[in-house]
Amino acid sequence: MPQITSACTLPSPQDLVVPRLFTVLCGYAERDDFTLTVDLGVAQAAISIPVRVELSEGRSATAIPLTLAARRNTDWFPSFRGEVRSEEQGPLASRLHLIGDFDVPLGALGLIANRRVLGSAAERSLRAFVDRLRADVLDEIRRSELDIRHVARRHR
Repeated sequence: MPQITSACTLPSPQDLVVPRLFTVLCGYAERDDFTLTVDLGVAQAAISIPVRVELSEGRSATAIPLTLAARRNTDWFPSFRGEVRSEEQGPLASRLHLIGDFDVPLGALGLIANRRVLGSAAERSLRAFVDRLRADVLDEIRRSELDIRHVARRHR
């Protein structure tokens, strides 16, 4: 099982990021139409794979265990088991980390195909997942701030 670590920075404090991160991941887990785009690394070809997001037990304030797996044709696509962590990077920034292992189907043949033929497509798709998660958490923070402002204006 190859291990992957992918990270990105958010321009928001940890106390805003943590609850929104969980909200966004729960939203992903509830959806039947959640997809990951896999860049195949060949002639700019990409495919969208319907993915199941499962949140596992053992969540802490800053770490959320999860599994990502294809909804169909599971024998052909890698699955991921790990966690998303949020870490404080100072008073105005946080860092998201996706840490875990992915299981490439077809054993050694699958590993060779992923690395040599597909140019590590599995790793790229997980990095794209982190980028998407970052964007969705930031959108959720903005929405929450707009809701707070709207309520504040109504109470004046």
